[in-house]
Amino acid sequence: MTAFDLDLRHPQHISEVQTEYFPDMTAEEVMNKFNTMNWKQLQILMLQIPDGQATFTVTDNMLNQTVKISLIELPQTEVLAFHFESDIEVEVEQKNLFGLLKYHRAMAVELSHLSLKITRELLDAFTHQELEVIKQHYLRNDQKILTSLK
Repeated sequence: MTAFDLDLRHPQHISEVQTEYFPDMTAEEVMNKFNTMNWKQLQILMLQIPDGQATFTVTDNMLNQTVKISLIELPQTEVLAFHFESDIEVEVEQKNLFGLLKYHRAMAVELSHLSLKITRELLDAFTHQELEVIKQHYLRNDQKILTSLK
């Protein structure tokens, strides 16, 4: 069974040293902790405390991979929004300046302005080692961005 380490940083934690650390959690415990977080209250605290951050960092001890979920202080809409960073690599096809050459490059999965529902789904996929779900979401999101730029 995979064990996860969890680091929680609330807005009132001024430095990284003050984060709450929970070692050797199960996937269910990680998801339960995420679901019981009062994200709206944390967002209000972030607005009140200068440089306040609310982060939820999970490390898979078996795969030695990490996911960091950050609450966005001022999202574009009134609903909660999250930033999802990880060291999960996905291979992306890129073109050079003139579009003549294509090459593949490994990039770390990083997504921004995610809803609570999507963030929860991606965290659940991570805790169940379904990394392909996260990679596919990243590739779909990346394709949407490229299409909107054309």
